[in-house]
Amino acid sequence: MNVFCVAFFISAQLQVLAFGFKRNATFRPNVVMVMSDAFDGRLTFDPGSRLVQLPFTKYLREQGAVFLNSYTNSPICCPSRAAMWSGRFVHLTESWNNHKCLDGNATTWMDDLRKNGYHTRSLGKLDFTSGGHSVSNRVEAWTRDVRFLLQQEGRPVTDLRGDETTVRVMTKDWKTTDIAVEWIRKTAASLSQPFALYLGLNLPHPYHTDSLGPTAGGSTFRTSPYWLKKVSYQNITVPKWLPFSKMHPVDYYSTYTKNCSGNFTEQEVRDIRAFYYAMCAEADAMLGVVQVRWWACSPCSTVLLFTSDHGDLAMEHRQFYKMSMFEGSSHVPLLLAGPGVKKGLQLPQPVSLVDIYPTLLDLAGIPTPAGLSGNSLLPLLSPAAVPPAEPRPDWAFSEYHGCNANASTYMLRQGRWKYIAYGDGLSVPAQLFDLSSDAEELHNMAARFPVVCQRLDSLLRRVVDYPAVSRKCSATAGRSSAAGGSAWGSSTQTSSAASAGTGTGRGTPKCTRAPSTSGWERSPAPNPVSAALLLSSAPRLQLQNHRLSF
Repeated sequence: MNVFCVAFFISAQLQVLAFGFKRNATFRPNVVMVMSDAFDGRLTFDPGSRLVQLPFTKYLREQGAVFLNSYTNSPICCPSRAAMWSGRFVHLTESWNNHKCLDGNATTWMDDLRKNGYHTRSLGKLDFTSGGHSVSNRVEAWTRDVRFLLQQEGRPVTDLRGDETTVRVMTKDWKTTDIAVEWIRKTAASLSQPFALYLGLNLPHPYHTDSLGPTAGGSTFRTSPYWLKKVSYQNITVPKWLPFSKMHPVDYYSTYTKNCSGNFTEQEVRDIRAFYYAMCAEADAMLGVVQVRWWACSPCSTVLLFTSDHGDLAMEHRQFYKMSMFEGSSHVPLLLAGPGVKKGLQLPQPVSLVDIYPTLLDLAGIPTPAGLSGNSLLPLLSPAAVPPAEPRPDWAFSEYHGCNANASTYMLRQGRWKYIAYGDGLSVPAQLFDLSSDAEELHNMAARFPVVCQRLDSLLRRVVDYPAVSRKCSATAGRSSAAGGSAWGSSTQTSSAASAGTGTGRGTPKCTRAPSTSGWERSPAPNPVSAALLLSSAPRLQLQNHRLSF
C-alpha cells in the first residue's frame, strides 16, 4: 500500500473507534509509542501547523488529544530520554549530559509493563544510558566552565538530496519503521497478551556534518525536493534576533559555541528553517506508516502516542539545535489517541515527558511506583478516568546541565509565565518571559516583575534545590567552579549564601541584576588559547544550482 495515499483508508476505519476508558483488570490496551528527535512541538497545532503539511500528526490530533504546552525535562537527547523512560527528573537520576545518564539496569515503564504481562519490543533510537556520546561529552562537560569561548558545533548548513521522487532520505529511520510495521503485522497481531511497542526515530535531528570529523555533532539540515514541497515557504518568517549587546550572557555563549555568531543572509535562515520543516514532514510520514498498521489491526485496543525528546531552534534566537529553554528547543509534541482518549481535545495544561510513565501504567491498570516525578495524564484525557487523589501540578519543569550553555539552567512554566534561573541563583541573572504577549521570547520581564520572579523562584526551589544541584553537577564533571556551574566569576561567599536555602524559597535571586558584560563574553573573535580546539566551520551550501520552489 502506498502510505502517502492512505487518507481514505484511515478515514474508513474511524467508525470502529469506541472511546470511554475505565481502568479495570479485564481490558488492558496495547501501547504504540513513536518518539522522534528534535521535533518542535509547536508544529502540531495552529499556528505552527500552517508552516508544513503534517497530515498524520494532524490526524492523530483530530482523533485524540494534543497537549499545547508539553515540555522536555531536559533539552538534549540522552537526559531527556532518561527522564521519559524513568519518569524522574534528571537531577534525581544524575543524568547530567549526553555522557552521564541512566545505568543500564535502571527500571523503565517498559520494564513495568513487561513484569505485568505485556509483550514488549523497542526499536530504533533509545539513547538513555550512560556512555553513548562519551568522547565529546566528557570534554564538553569541562569546556562549558572555562573562561574562553569554544566553537563546539559546525555552522548550520542545508543539503538537498535526490529529486522530487526521493521519499526515503533518512534511510536508517525508514528501515526501522518498516521493521516496526512488520512486527505489528506478524507478531503483535498473533499475541494473546497486550503488547507495547516503542519506535525511536532520528529525524528531524540535523545530520552529522561529515567535514567536521567523526566526533562532531549534527549541523546539516538534509532533505529532498519531495519533502520541501510540503513546506509553506511563504509562511516562514525570519526570526528577530537581539543584538549581541542585548543578549543574556548564557544565550550569547550558546550562540557562539553553536557557531551562529557569524553573518547569515535572510535566504540562508529561511532555507535552514524550510529544510528543518521538511525533515519534520518526513518524520510525520513515518508516523503515518505506523498509523496505517495501527488502524488496520487494532484501533479499538491500542493507544498511539507521539512525542519527541526536544525541539530545534532552527535559527530562532540566532541558534540552531537544542540546549536552550526557549520554546523552539524545550516545547515538544505530545499527542495520544485510542481507547480512553476523548477525540479532538486540545489541552492547555503544562505537562512534560515524565508524565508518560505514570500515564501508560494508569492505562494498563498497573499501580504507579513511588518516587516518580510525573503524574498520569489520564484524568485530563478521559472523563471516565478515575480522579487523582491529589490535583496535578499546574507547572512544568525542565533543567539543563550539558554543553553549549555555560551555566546549569532551570525552567519553570506556569500559566503565562516562563521563569529561567541559572547556576547558584545569584551569579547569572534570571529570565522571565510572558508567553501570552511575547511568544518569540525577546523581552526579559524579570526587572519589571520582581514579585513574579520571587514567587516562581520560591516554587522552583520547592521542586529542586537548584544551587545544590548545580554544585553537584559541577563536582561530578570534575569542574572547580565554586559558583555551582557558572563561569561568570562569582565568589565562594555568594555560592554559600545560596546554599543556605532549604528548598523553601530562601535566597531568591535579584531579578533586576544586569547581565555580566566583562571582557571576553562580548567579543565575537575566537580566543587564541582555544584555537587548537576550535572546530572548523562547515562551508556554506550554495543553493544556486538547487533553487527552491514552493
